[in-house]
Amino acid sequence: MFAGMRYHSTVPARVAAILVMLTTTVIWSQEVTSADFDANGRVDLDDLLLLRQAVGGTDMRFDLDQSGRVDVGDLFRFADFIDEPLPFESPPEPLNYTVRSTRQQVILSMPEYSARIQHGTPFGISSLRLKGQRTDFANKNLPLADWEWLWYRSPVTGRRHHKLMEMDWGTPELLRLPDRLEVVYRFPISRDGVVAEVQFRFLTQGSTFHVIYSVYNGSQRDLSKLYFMLGLPGFTNHGHVTAVASARQLRLPRWPHKEFLAEAEARNLSDYLLLRHDARAGHTEGLKGSVRLQDGDDEYQLSSYYLSDMSIDRAYSAHTNKPRYLTSHLYVTLGDLAPQQQRSVTIHHVISGP
Repeated sequence: MFAGMRYHSTVPARVAAILVMLTTTVIWSQEVTSADFDANGRVDLDDLLLLRQAVGGTDMRFDLDQSGRVDVGDLFRFADFIDEPLPFESPPEPLNYTVRSTRQQVILSMPEYSARIQHGTPFGISSLRLKGQRTDFANKNLPLADWEWLWYRSPVTGRRHHKLMEMDWGTPELLRLPDRLEVVYRFPISRDGVVAEVQFRFLTQGSTFHVIYSVYNGSQRDLSKLYFMLGLPGFTNHGHVTAVASARQLRLPRWPHKEFLAEAEARNLSDYLLLRHDARAGHTEGLKGSVRLQDGDDEYQLSSYYLSDMSIDRAYSAHTNKPRYLTSHLYVTLGDLAPQQQRSVTIHHVISGP
């Protein structure tokens, strides 16, 4: 079981189990209460040490074999509580997805979809498709699920504006689990301890993923007027988008145009608003940014959701059309952030197709 460890064939199995327990701390089911001597809700190495100290004494709490005395028999009885397979003995569940990380990006393939996250400029999802989908949701030069702006005011450095999608976030931490892949990026944005974090959670069931954007104030002073501009879903494949939607409205390209790129070129404006939805102050309200994509004879949709909460100062979503690209973003004003505190915004993304 462990390298370098040998058990003599005459050593009883129960004694071997105790030796294993002395090597590592193991947590068992909380249903076991008689051996939970320290009453912390679990039976672990601390309880075994208490039992060893009680051997030869008169405290009948430790008389696990009901012999009327506390002796070595109770040590053997204690081992019976580990008849269930130990956690490290259970074979790991096989992963039904693949992931690899390079110097530039994380490339993943889930059962129903695939994605790429680019570490550097621009930072965000550079490719996103359902299996069998030929046209990508992402613009090859501008990302989905991006963190475009972080603003705040520091009493030391004044007003700070960070365009985080133009930063090189470096190689992320990867957490591979049977039901999801977590990709975590952290970026120190000031010398006084302010840290930004983006956590992507790609689920193996269905075609859903979540992105959590966080700021940690490691400085000694309050940060005021904290503001996030986030992809909802972000920059999309402009030439193939045939519809956009908020939680309240649907917008199609103006006739005779079939895609928003053609409409933008015809209007010849630097930018113009397609849809906007403001969350009511002091209420929880769902905000949505949805884009529909034409892929040959098939249609695909990427829908992104945010539920505002009463602690925020303001939130709204907007789709904006430009000759070069279409943006769909969430704008959140979170107020002040005290020292050693963190604020987060979570956006949920769902891909659907034919």
